[in-house]
Amino acid sequence: MADFQRGGASSVGLLAPTDLTRWPRHLLRRLDRLLAGRRWVLIVVGLAFAISVVTAWPTYTTYYPKGEDWTALQHKAEYPFEQPWGPEDHPFDSTYRLTVPVVGGLLGLGPNGYLVLHALAGLCLFAAAAHLVERITADRRLAALVAISTGLMWSGACAFVEVRPNFDAVAIAFLLAAMATRRVPLVILCGFLAGWTDERALPALAFVALLHHVVEDRELGVRSAVREPRVLATAAAVALVIASRLAVQQVFDLDELSQFGGAGFISDQIGIWPLGAWTGLEGFWILLALATVALFRAGQRLLAVAYAGLAVAITILSIAVVDVTRTMAYLLPAGLAGLAIAHRLCTPKLFRYAIYATFTATLLWPLYYAGGSKTVYWQYPLPLVIIGRLAGVS
Repeated sequence: MADFQRGGASSVGLLAPTDLTRWPRHLLRRLDRLLAGRRWVLIVVGLAFAISVVTAWPTYTTYYPKGEDWTALQHKAEYPFEQPWGPEDHPFDSTYRLTVPVVGGLLGLGPNGYLVLHALAGLCLFAAAAHLVERITADRRLAALVAISTGLMWSGACAFVEVRPNFDAVAIAFLLAAMATRRVPLVILCGFLAGWTDERALPALAFVALLHHVVEDRELGVRSAVREPRVLATAAAVALVIASRLAVQQVFDLDELSQFGGAGFISDQIGIWPLGAWTGLEGFWILLALATVALFRAGQRLLAVAYAGLAVAITILSIAVVDVTRTMAYLLPAGLAGLAIAHRLCTPKLFRYAIYATFTATLLWPLYYAGGSKTVYWQYPLPLVIIGRLAGVS
């Protein structure tokens, strides 16, 4: 009986909470060793890319380079300031998204070349996220976890799984570059190019300004924010995008666009709002919530309301367009701004646990795309794709 009791005690010990953390702690130590060298950012980018494509494999069966949108893109690359489409045509919405077509036209790219360009932008996005988080936290492990998390959500994964001529990863990479740099001219340039890549980037520039304010200013609050050079640079980028867009519209006699479908469209898509809202930040919603509470506790109620209010407003407005997840993807800067706020105002232990929780939630949640009336598309992970091919399922 005594031996049995000892054996039972040993069996119970296997289920102890400390043992459940053995493998995560072992993997984190391995990660720390990988990141010890000078080229740690390249290792992070490689890990983020590999994990991203394994968890959400590109669906090239839907790639149709002879479709209307790709044909329109080629036309725009040759004639950037023409608008030969009517409001009822899908390419009409891309009239002012000129950064990628202009670059593609200069490089002579075809559809395959644009996909490569989009993928390279995704890699740059991972690098910018890693560099930014390491600069804020001085912790390469946390930087790697955040960069990998971006590849597990649509904001980063779209660089590899999106086979339509939508170049959101390019715009988001510019936004993250504007956050990662401390040089005022680069903040303006990256913000300007993001706005001309997709107009969805313009509201997101508010979170770029917030991050610079939190990281660079000794004081928090609206009054001190308006004196911070990088905040002013972000505002200048917004002003330049709007002014140049109005100038192009007048000079080339282009029609203004309306991305929103109105209240009727919102009511039609309200059913997918919870699923679509999650795709914007996934686990980063934890950081947004933590940062909002921290701002309130620090007495920065106006800043907290503005920060959380804009994020919520974007989630609601996202269902006023067909591509809900595409719009929500531009909330990634809000998550990174929340990271900066939490790092500044929360205890180191709470902040670290929040990053672990963010990574875990994003890793465990499958990648899907919400868009169209009550429609959700699941992006299959590579193991399921292989099983399906072996079973003869296309």
